[in-house]
Order: sequence, then C-alpha cells, then structure tokens
Amino acid sequence: MRSLCVLVLTPLLSGCSTWFFSGVDRVDRSRPVALVETTGGVEYGAATEFGVLTLGRTATTGPCRVHYFLGPTPVIESGALGPAGGVFTRATIDLKTQAARANDRPLRPDDELMVMWTPDGQRERSVRVALASSDGVRGDVLQAPDEALPTGATVLRRAEDGQLHFAGLVAARATVAGGGRDGSYYVFAGLDRIRELLATPERHPVDVTPKFRADDIRVDRRN
Repeated sequence: MRSLCVLVLTPLLSGCSTWFFSGVDRVDRSRPVALVETTGGVEYGAATEFGVLTLGRTATTGPCRVHYFLGPTPVIESGALGPAGGVFTRATIDLKTQAARANDRPLRPDDELMVMWTPDGQRERSVRVALASSDGVRGDVLQAPDEALPTGATVLRRAEDGQLHFAGLVAARATVAGGGRDGSYYVFAGLDRIRELLATPERHPVDVTPKFRADDIRVDRRN
C-alpha cells in the first residue's frame, strides 16, 4: 500500500511538493500579487481571475518571468505578455495562480481597502488605504497614506466573506492645491478599467495543444 501511495502522489508532487509539506492545511489566497520581469524592466501586478495583470509600463508584449505565490510558497514561472483591455497587460503563464475575484461594484467610503505588492517576489507588503474624501475629488482616487505606494501595486477590497477582491492597480500619484482640495492622492485603474477589460472581445473557443514541461506537468497551451 505504501508503494502504491508513492506512485499516486508522484505526479502531483512534481509541481506542488512545497505546498504538501508546508504545514498549511488550507488554500492560502491572501497574497494575490505578482512581480513581473519584462524585457524593459520590472513591474508590479495582480493575480486575478483574469490572469496576472500589470499596467504594461515597461513592456506590453514579449517574454516575461512572473514571481507569484502558490499558497505560502514563492514561485517563478516564465510566460508571455499581451494586451488585456485598454489599460491592462496580461502575463500568461502555464500554471494557475491565486485568482482574486474582481470587485463588481463601486467602492464606498466604508469599504476596507488595502494596497499590496511584492517588492522582491519573496514577501508581500500591504498598506491600509481609504478612498479620497475631499470635496470635488471623485472616482478611483485614494487618499495618500503615510507610506509611498509604487505604481502597479494592487488595490484590494476585503469583502463581507473575508475574501480579497481585486479593485485595480495604482497608476499615479497626484498633488492638488487650491479650492479646498489640497493634498496628495493616488489615482488607480479601477472598476471602469475592469469593465473595459470584460468588454474586450476574445476569440472563443480556442484551440489548445498539449505541452509537456521539464517538471513533468502537462498543460494545454492556447494556440
């Protein structure tokens, strides 16, 4: 029986051995962020239900390497970049990632929000944030916290069930003076950009070709 169990588990362990022996007894979806190396530099991104998304500031096409978290374990996977909607760039890799569900409603002042990113692909950093509350400031704008937020960092909303929902990517910092709106803010690509992504037509169905990887994991690659 022992030898049979070894035979059954061997294909699974090739890709998930670090998970089985991590001591964690539940799926960890608390770090849906990524670090993406491109031919033009490094970008922060989000691991969402639509794939790994970045703002495409360093590259929108070409090869890439994605650093992300499979449960508690940092993982590095090679992939390719391509456009996703009007603002986002998608890093496509063979394996699955954490997949934060998209926020499906406008954010409210009482929402619990955070911005998260991984500075090195080995750990995550998060900062509590809030929507801008100044008169005349509306839309996908955050009040600037005490800590600087990097471009491409992931904006997340903690839903009523405790899960983290993808609310956008930090796009730029803005400083406003005059008219009672003095202060610093962060603009992010939020709900409107997510809707734009959903509205972008994609070819369906797609043909797939089996790919056999060096780690013995078989995947179906889109043609």
